[in-house]
This record gives sequence, C-alpha cells and structure tokens, in this order.
Amino acid sequence: MTLQGKRAVITGASRGIGLAIATAFADAGAKVVVSSRNQSVCDEVAKSINGVGIAADVTDEGAVDALFDAVEKRGGCDIFVANAGLAASGFASDVSRADLQAMLDLHYLGALHGAQRAARQMKARGGGAVLFVSSIWGLRGQPSALAYGAAKAALAHAVKVLAIEWARDDIRVNGLAPGFVDTAMTADLDEAVKAKLVSRVPMRRMAEAREMAGPALFLCSDAASYVTGHVLVADGGETAR
Repeated sequence: MTLQGKRAVITGASRGIGLAIATAFADAGAKVVVSSRNQSVCDEVAKSINGVGIAADVTDEGAVDALFDAVEKRGGCDIFVANAGLAASGFASDVSRADLQAMLDLHYLGALHGAQRAARQMKARGGGAVLFVSSIWGLRGQPSALAYGAAKAALAHAVKVLAIEWARDDIRVNGLAPGFVDTAMTADLDEAVKAKLVSRVPMRRMAEAREMAGPALFLCSDAASYVTGHVLVADGGETAR
C-alpha cells in the first residue's frame, strides 16, 4: 500500500485522526499538505513529516480555494482526505437552524467544495482518490447527535454520487466511518458517557487514532484500485449488532 510519488491534501490534519492519517501517508511515501485552521500548527506538523503546511478554514469557501490554488502551484494533488470536523451534541428538540447549518458547513459543504477543487487537479493528473471521513453516527440513529449525524450522513451520500460521476475520470471516492475513537474530540466526555459508549462495542475498547490510518491508507492506495463508492466502517464491531 505505497503512496510513493503521490501528492496528498489532508484537512483537519493537526491532531487526532487527521494527524494519524497524515503521518501514515508520509510514511508510505506521499508528499503531504497538512491543513488546519492554524498556520503555526500546520507548519509544526508538516515539519515532523517532511510535508507542507497550508492553513485553511474549510467553512470559508475562499480559504478552500486559496488552499487548492497553492496546491496547484506545487503540482496539484492525487489524494484528498476531507477530515476537518468537530463534535456537536444536543437533543433534536433543541437543535436550531444555526446548529444544523454550522455542522453542514463544516462537515459537508466544506468537504464537498474541497473535493470539487481536488477533482479538477486529479483529472488533469490522470486520476486520484478522494476520502471523506464520516462517522457511524451518519449511518445509524444516535440520540443527541442530529446535527452532527445529518452532516455525516450527507457525506455518505456524496460518496456514492461522486463515485459514479467521477469514475470516468479515474477518480475514486470512498468514505471512512470511524466508531468511538480516543481523540481530543472525545476526551472531554463524561466518564459515565464514555463507559456507556464503550459498552456498545464488541471489542470493549475505544479505537486509537492510528487505527483509522490503516483503512484510510488502503482506500487511497492502489491496493484499493477497484474500490469506489464504498464507506468502510471501522468501529470495533458496533454496527454489526
């Protein structure tokens, strides 16, 4: 599963799953563009993996355009991983239109715009791979996660539509749906909540962020050259119930 000679752009790459993916891709030979909202953090991570740091807030369409303009000047990209995101909770009866819009802007619209820009470069380079980092909460009902889950569900749908439309340009589009992962995003959860979530997992533990990097590497490498339109679930067996 080598990525030798490939150029990859990864959003939300400064920590957690994004950082683990960026590190794994660099180890596999890719030249990685590390992106998050903070330029100094991007630079620090990029230095550690011999990559390039370019800050971008994916909720800002102009910032995403600037990111891909800069990537194009460096030769374009072969792989795009849309990972930027934040958790949000709240019972459905209390979720506002603003809450829903914020999650859609971050998880869905920002990812989709990035994929559109990346696909233009991939087409010019003869093909590529797009990976949307979704969530099992976008594939099943989860109380208190309406806004977050709806945005992730939209990503799962986009995987199928884009895979069909972009196949003619040899651009594969897949998704990765993690389960309960030990990251900064989950660190602040109440211990009782954590215990309840872990109890649903047959493997009886949270995943480590690095355990999402392997599936991501597979889906973006030539080892998955005939895999497109698929959302790979990595959840310790939770959705097998």
